[in-house]
Amino acid sequence: MNFDAVIHPLHPRSPFRVSHGDRSEVRNVFVRVRDAGITGCGEASPNAVYGESSDSVLARLHHAADWLCGQVVRSASDIGRIWAESWPMLAPSRAAQCAMDLALWDWLGHLEGRSVAELALGAKPHPVPTFCTIGLSTPEELERKVSELRSCPLIKIKSDAAADLSTVRFVRARTTARLAVDANCAWGGANIPALSQELAALGVAFIEQPLPPSQHARMPAILAASALPILADESCVATEDVERMPGHFSGFNIKLVKCGGLTPALGMLRRGRELGLRLMVGCMLESSLLISAGAVVAQQTDFADLDGAWLLRDDPFAGPRLEGGTLHLPDTPGLGAGSTTLVWDPPNPASPLETPESQPGSPSPRPRGIP
Repeated sequence: MNFDAVIHPLHPRSPFRVSHGDRSEVRNVFVRVRDAGITGCGEASPNAVYGESSDSVLARLHHAADWLCGQVVRSASDIGRIWAESWPMLAPSRAAQCAMDLALWDWLGHLEGRSVAELALGAKPHPVPTFCTIGLSTPEELERKVSELRSCPLIKIKSDAAADLSTVRFVRARTTARLAVDANCAWGGANIPALSQELAALGVAFIEQPLPPSQHARMPAILAASALPILADESCVATEDVERMPGHFSGFNIKLVKCGGLTPALGMLRRGRELGLRLMVGCMLESSLLISAGAVVAQQTDFADLDGAWLLRDDPFAGPRLEGGTLHLPDTPGLGAGSTTLVWDPPNPASPLETPESQPGSPSPRPRGIP
């Protein structure tokens, strides 16, 4: 199996602001695997909050290149084995693991002529209602964003340390959408139970991640006093964190990039259901390729927040169609996302990490990209 890796910049239509900071560009990592005349693609959207960068992700993929090129995939169990066995080489990058995992799922779907949803869950994908997100905004930006989302049934509003609910009131006065509020860890100094009362009166469905993970011990008392469910995001990164959720959170947000791909996300989904928790699948700023993979998990979650590609002005993939706040997945093999503008760089003969695409009997190439 041969593969390439490339860094490709993506740009939101307007600066995306959350309590962690502003994003006017992200440099996502795309992986392409090829074998038996079939191609599969994967993506990672590295985030500094989790200690990841595009350069570090690409470096880990290079480190695992020889081993990964020698792997054979003929079933979902092969992908699970590769996911587990690749960790010593890809660690500590869950984002690198995610990009490779998705490429293998996409490749297997094309091999079998079935969607990844069918491979993973045994059923064709159905449309998924998704939250559309309003980041921290100026008054002028807020007016425009609310106008764009007027027909959407689900809207998520970002908050910061000020815990100012004026944006929530502004949105509520102009839409009948179901709302959620995401503090991105910023409410450490706020009276969260009191805020939950006000938000409940405004028709908000839940609060997401009010405190940083370091304040996990505070959550049982806050959850007990809250008028709303509280979902974890930054406090539930990977599979091992799920067991810490009951009694601290009402549920959690699964993000493929932070947990390592579709393979662990499906495990988190199953375990969360067993524990009776509310589940959401979310995203970073990412193309339709990674959104397509998240939409597989969204087939069985309570909520989806998969508007990352809609927020972009230069999505290099075409995949799910977002109409009226609902994602419509194409019923096609693999993840159902095709590249429209992504350019896979030609090999650089001067680079010891890159070799020409292998011919029959020649060595497998290492992944290539822009470090």
